Amino acid sequence: MWGYLKQYLPPGPYTKTNLGLALLPVLIALVLLIIENYGLQDAFIRDYGAQLSEKGFDSNDIRFFAQVNFSSFCVILLIAAPVLFHFAFPSQLNNPFGFSIKHCGPHWPVYGLLLLIMIPVAWIASGYPGFHEFYPMYKPVSIGMWVLYEAVYMTQFFCVEFFFRGIALFRLEARFGYHAVTMMMVPYALFHIHKPFPEALASIVAGLVLGLLALKSRSIWPGVLVHCGVAYSMDLFALIRSGRLALLFA
Repeated sequence: MWGYLKQYLPPGPYTKTNLGLALLPVLIALVLLIIENYGLQDAFIRDYGAQLSEKGFDSNDIRFFAQVNFSSFCVILLIAAPVLFHFAFPSQLNNPFGFSIKHCGPHWPVYGLLLLIMIPVAWIASGYPGFHEFYPMYKPVSIGMWVLYEAVYMTQFFCVEFFFRGIALFRLEARFGYHAVTMMMVPYALFHIHKPFPEALASIVAGLVLGLLALKSRSIWPGVLVHCGVAYSMDLFALIRSGRLALLFA
């Protein structure tokens, strides 16, 4: 039976490293599908919104719970699952998760330039009603809740960088070189399919730029800082433009 099946399988050797590379796209697909159906904020509201409303929580509270749910799914599926995958199918990489910072030094100015470009863009975009109606997804009712929400919210960006610009990117680079950047840009862009269309389009550029920089710096940390910086500025600018920030300090 095995001999019959082998004629339809890729040629060996069937080492754990080779199997890990072959199964990595399966892991990526499973992660995206599970998050799409169960992890997204809209999925949480769909499944639990009515029950929480009956218990006295308003729509804003439910959006906060939905963000906690999404960030939890990100920790489980974008960090825990890939780490388990890594130990089940180990690679030969010295820095498989991109945690090293020793090669970041020459590249910090480039990341800083990205922030200098993106923050004014975020400020301009925040002037459109559709933007500050969407961000932040939870409308904070106090300074404490704003800090708590942002801490939960920022967690997802570490998870995203770890998965898309860390473990998956570096594994693919070992086999495909810089083609790994475009390969990982596709699922990263699809991860933004529910975002406002301009932001979803921008994720293509972000996936390419941050992917290239991650390979140069051999690290996820600068990308985490840029991602968190831009995301936080979008929330902050939306609160300013809508007048909600002034109310928090009133």
